Amino acid sequence: MTALVIEPARDWMARQAEELRRRKGEKMQRQVLRALVWNENVLAEIVLSIWKWIGERLEEEGFEGRELAGYCQLVLDGIDGRLSGYEQLLASAEEASLTPEAAGLPDLLAKLPTLREARSKVAEILDLATRLPRPVDESMLNKSKDAFARGEFVTLDDDYLARLRASQDFLVSCSVNGCA
Repeated sequence: MTALVIEPARDWMARQAEELRRRKGEKMQRQVLRALVWNENVLAEIVLSIWKWIGERLEEEGFEGRELAGYCQLVLDGIDGRLSGYEQLLASAEEASLTPEAAGLPDLLAKLPTLREARSKVAEILDLATRLPRPVDESMLNKSKDAFARGEFVTLDDDYLARLRASQDFLVSCSVNGCA
């Protein structure tokens, strides 16, 4: 997925939201309402396609955290916009004395369960992508440094190893014992 899809989709979603806000409370003609419903339907397809692409890319090669967070935020905003847009369009159809079918809402209505399901998953991944790293337990770090200095086996995780490598004790020990 490239900016060729992402940026126009973001722009289109913003324009659609603005159009819905502008027309809120206005009794729309059937033709105008159907055009807005068509836009919502296409935007829902685009959002779901981007979500599918994110899932495929996560399985194949992954993302850098900020990049993943950016895509997830776009999808989350898109889903929220489509859910909100549907409610606004349904209200507009009622104000115009049109049935949901006459306004063209059934196709969009069929996508709502998929959008709602995707929303919870996207929110979960966004939370993981933006979560702050857990703090390092200083007492455990010091105990591990002491055990390491005594030549005992110490289990290392990436956070611990980064902190240990940054300390002077590790550098001295490696120069004496030869660390990789």
